Amino acid sequence: MPGDQVQPTPRILLTQAELAAIANAVDRAEGVGEHAERLLAELTLARRILDGCPAGIAVLDRSLRYLYINDALALLNGVPAADHIGRRLPDVLPDLESSEQLLEQVLRTGVPQVVTVGGQTPADGAGDNRWWLGAYHRLSTSSGEILGVAAVVLEVTDTLRGREHLVRAGNRMALLDEANRTTGATLDLRQACQALADLLVPRFADYAAVDVVDPEGTPRVPSENYPLRLRRIALATTPDLAEVSSPLGRLDEFVVHRAGSPMAHVLADRRPLVLSHPDDEAMRQFSPSPERKEHLLRMGAHSGIYLPLAVHEELVGAVMVFRSGDSPRLTDTDTELLGDLTDRAATGIAHAVRYTREHETALEMQRAFLNAPTVTGPGVETLGRYLPAGSGAEVGGDWFDTLALPHDRTLLVVGDVMGHGVRAAAAMSEYRSVLRTLAIQGSSPDFILLQAERTALTLELDRVATCLLALLDPRRERATFSNAGHIPPLLVTPDGTRTLLSLPVAPPLGVGLGSFSATTVPLPPGSVLLLCTDGLVERRDRDIETGLHTLPITPTAPLPTLLDTVITHLDPAASEDDVAILLARTKPTPDEPNQLGWLPPGWTKPRPGAKPL
Repeated sequence: MPGDQVQPTPRILLTQAELAAIANAVDRAEGVGEHAERLLAELTLARRILDGCPAGIAVLDRSLRYLYINDALALLNGVPAADHIGRRLPDVLPDLESSEQLLEQVLRTGVPQVVTVGGQTPADGAGDNRWWLGAYHRLSTSSGEILGVAAVVLEVTDTLRGREHLVRAGNRMALLDEANRTTGATLDLRQACQALADLLVPRFADYAAVDVVDPEGTPRVPSENYPLRLRRIALATTPDLAEVSSPLGRLDEFVVHRAGSPMAHVLADRRPLVLSHPDDEAMRQFSPSPERKEHLLRMGAHSGIYLPLAVHEELVGAVMVFRSGDSPRLTDTDTELLGDLTDRAATGIAHAVRYTREHETALEMQRAFLNAPTVTGPGVETLGRYLPAGSGAEVGGDWFDTLALPHDRTLLVVGDVMGHGVRAAAAMSEYRSVLRTLAIQGSSPDFILLQAERTALTLELDRVATCLLALLDPRRERATFSNAGHIPPLLVTPDGTRTLLSLPVAPPLGVGLGSFSATTVPLPPGSVLLLCTDGLVERRDRDIETGLHTLPITPTAPLPTLLDTVITHLDPAASEDDVAILLARTKPTPDEPNQLGWLPPGWTKPRPGAKPL
């Protein structure tokens, strides 16, 4: 046994010459038994099988020295068969993964073993590792004497490489699918970019930043004439770099790359830039500022890649990754995979960019209109608020308005244009302007809606709108309503009684079927009216009437407090639509009437004897 005193190894195999000599002797001999001839024939056949087998076969003695090796194994090893005999495995193949411990285990226990062994042999010229599948079992005599170990070896390099290639291809496709799925699953720009950054770290890099082209700072991206301004949307780092990487850039800050810089060329040419062994000059070119270059060097950044984010001819932004410390350097293979990955992610991020810009444009349009100064007549105080929809929905065409009219009256307007986005916001502005223009002519709410309907058809507005008008007359303690397809208002009287006003409902504006009516209801001083769009109260699990009746409105509370209560109680953030809310409260007016009432700026009092409007 290994480790014991080496005993003489019995001869268990005949050489080819000895086998041939025995065969000649048997042929010349007379009286040789039939059994001896059959035994010799069987021995000769077995030897031919071993010698001609395409699998490598070897026999080792109790000291694990080669006793026999066929030509197939000698060819695999790149060493002549004669140079194996009497030598141990490490002596013949020093660059092969050692399997002597396994052979010793087989020799000691008698339990066969099948293992895969890798390494290099003298037959390898390319320097790449190869792999062999070996089966080993112990050889013993009929009396139990241990003779050695037999080995059968097959090369499986191509099989393993093919399997590895399939695994890599499968992993690559899964990775690309993950990039496409995670970045395309949301229209929120920050979430889409962060999904890409989180995919890159720590799987491919120690640091990753995703920047988006700023359309105002970079109208075009030539490589020679203009600086390039990007906005940093997402960051990801390994825990070791979380604090020290902060000087490289923070979220939402702008990163400016000078004209002609490597980054400008990356985005102009749509080709990645790889720095696998950056020197000081290359790192200076790689960094947008000397301070960031010094910080990269202090962090131990040793390789990095800038990759463009583009969809066809549309430039979206850029991705920067780098590795530092003990991480392996980024290679051309990494660049190819990261390029495919960012190409997949660019589509989802481009959708998010377009949506975000349209969303912000529509929101700014709405805010510009809704923030316009509004004036109420005496005896009325109002407060309104516009709330964009919850996450994932677009800005819509909801609006509210108040307008002071002659005879101390105030017109309240709440409307909702069909659809979302910039076009809905633009249509909202047209409807709002039309209603304002018609209201100052002193018409009743139903006639205002009728004229608005005719104007919408004349202007060929391509979107319909629901609308609710409320003409408040505090002096007469009454309100007149007209409804074009809108949800009804809620009236809360000073004693706390809530009434969801039942009003005749005409079709929305723009349909062309308008037949509008007016409804007048008492309006005691101190009453509160709530007008809103359906996004405030419309839920899949609750009807509008239930939502409005459950509001805890205290008529004497300040309007800001009431508005906060409404928003908190109904939680418009959970809505799939945007919301416009308008609160109004009446208060006592002077007993002395004024024939004309309050006059808007620019109006003049009538001549004595003139008829009031």
